[in-house]
Amino acid sequence: MKKISVLILLSLILNTQPANAVDVLPQPFFDYLGSKYLAKPGIILLDGASKEVVYESGSTILRSPASVLKLTSATAVAMTLDSTTVFTTSLYKTEKRGVFVILGENDPWMTSSAKYRDANKRAYTPTLIKKAFASDKKLKKITLLYRGVSGTELYKAKRALGRRASVVYKALDKNIDPKSLITEKVVEIKSPQLLKMIKFALLYSDNLLSQRLVMLATTKSGYAADKNGLNEMMNEKLTALGVDTTGLHLEDGSGLSGGNRISAVTVSQLLLKIRSEPKLKVVYDSLPTSGQSGTLIGRYHSTAPQAVGLVKAKTGSTRNTVSLAGFATSGEKEYIFVVIADHVGRTKRMQNAARSAIDRMLGTITKPSVTGLTTIVAESATATVIN
Repeated sequence: MKKISVLILLSLILNTQPANAVDVLPQPFFDYLGSKYLAKPGIILLDGASKEVVYESGSTILRSPASVLKLTSATAVAMTLDSTTVFTTSLYKTEKRGVFVILGENDPWMTSSAKYRDANKRAYTPTLIKKAFASDKKLKKITLLYRGVSGTELYKAKRALGRRASVVYKALDKNIDPKSLITEKVVEIKSPQLLKMIKFALLYSDNLLSQRLVMLATTKSGYAADKNGLNEMMNEKLTALGVDTTGLHLEDGSGLSGGNRISAVTVSQLLLKIRSEPKLKVVYDSLPTSGQSGTLIGRYHSTAPQAVGLVKAKTGSTRNTVSLAGFATSGEKEYIFVVIADHVGRTKRMQNAARSAIDRMLGTITKPSVTGLTTIVAESATATVIN
């Protein structure tokens, strides 16, 4: 009898000890992680509540993260500007016929693509040129003096309208007060709120929009609009959050460049902040959901159908990288995960196989959250049942 009691006591003690990863995670998790298509990725899995590392491998190695890097860009923007910010771009007449002034706020939402305008209700830059000509039917040629608008965007706008020879544009001298030139406002274009742009950039992994947003955050923070300024700004923002930026190097804010470097550990620490910081809720809310939205809408249905709707994450894909980073629901628990496979083959087949391995791996630990708990009071006892 005494021996049985000792065995029971030992069993209780063992069951209250923190479990190693191999004890917590099912074997299929490791089987999929060991796929040759992932080629020993950087991976880290955290318990979202305790913030403890459940499993990690190669998580401190600096890697090319592809579009997972957009998490840093969205974070920087959300920390720099209010999510309700709206950008205005206006076209004005001047006293000189045919000369107009464009004053903008570097609206990241503007586009010269009619396709994107129609599909996504984007602010359409050619509208400025069209309105200028429409303001005086006799005009054959116009000059646009601009500030707060990209010269590249104006070039694309006049190409889109086929008015290349009849539109001249020139940046307004910084020493000139535009109020001394303008007379009548011709048209004004307003962007949607910043939160919509952040959501669009993350949900559909829009490279150009992400780059514009992060450079806006860079200049608004007082740094130069170049790579050095970008890196200085990002280090400042992430460090302020308590995120370790060791080795972080950015060539852009979209993740397109193979020269970008970040560790899975840094991304995981950022995800913890995205989940807990009120100003970063817009980033969390904007992430694609497995099998349901954005860049994850076509995934999980065939690979891990049990995980549909249970993963919120940023996808990433370049010539050599397939990545995924975000949050996975596992009953009452939420995992934070980062997977950066930066030695994936370049073929579409290899990259799809890598994505499949990641999705199947996460499918082994996801399960619906426990809901519908109801307390039933009996005559002699209190019991909790799950509906």
